[in-house]
Amino acid sequence: MIFNFFIFGKFILDVRMRLFVIFVLSSILLGCANGSALITGNVRPVIEDYNVVKLLNEMPNNAEKIALIKASSGLGLTQQKNLDLAVDELKRQAAKVGASAVVITERGVIPSNRIQVEIIQGIAIYIE
Repeated sequence: MIFNFFIFGKFILDVRMRLFVIFVLSSILLGCANGSALITGNVRPVIEDYNVVKLLNEMPNNAEKIALIKASSGLGLTQQKNLDLAVDELKRQAAKVGASAVVITERGVIPSNRIQVEIIQGIAIYIE
């Protein structure tokens, strides 16, 4: 059954169309994460494919520190999706400063009303 609504003679989207619009807008927003970088060393050429940036849990001996980086996401449907989006953004931030790897220094979750914002921090480094 389709419910049409009229206000002051103007047609307002039926219920199914409203749900579709909400779904589309939500889907667009789900891929969003944000991040930042604080340069502490020499920036290298940008790495085009951020997927080649490695994640490490210890600083290698021969590492050149480039920047402190941070990323967060709270728009995923699950906590794992938020973590995945935040990690992708962390890699993007590292690639922008030419880092070949990121040493993870901190990870946390900030609970909010109905969502949990996943935050991850690290040191962008260059290793041969």
